[in-house]
Amino acid sequence: MLLLTFTVAGEPYALDAASIVELVPRVELRAIPHAPAHLAGLLGYRGDVVPVFDLGLLLGSSASTDRLSTRIILVKSAPGGQNRREEPPAADHTSRRFLGLIAEQVIDLVQVEPEQVAPAPVLLPQAPYLDSVARIDGGFVPLIAVSKLSSVIGD
Repeated sequence: MLLLTFTVAGEPYALDAASIVELVPRVELRAIPHAPAHLAGLLGYRGDVVPVFDLGLLLGSSASTDRLSTRIILVKSAPGGQNRREEPPAADHTSRRFLGLIAEQVIDLVQVEPEQVAPAPVLLPQAPYLDSVARIDGGFVPLIAVSKLSSVIGD
């Protein structure tokens, strides 16, 4: 399994690289009035409107700081995601649904073996997307399960 490692509030996290569409530099987002704090705004991406979430706030810390290394990680959303369309365009039979996740510092791509990934020792109802950990370089790195984000971000 190939993982993208990054930091949020100084702590390492990882995502399965298979769910990642693209890494985008931090850009100005369109604010949404009355949105929850962890919803940073909307991003126009190749004809789609993508909701972008601040991982710092989503993970219960402070807002992500703007650095040269700050990125928006575009990931494939589960079907029926935030930016659903009634019907995909005729030329696109695979309806594109994305989420953006702000990470303070994207670090590296790391290859891990299945035996290096284990279920999280504690499952938290308020963070169901943190359901496993990977052993990387002698430490444990929580994995963010993109498929489980929708229950927290209000899908």
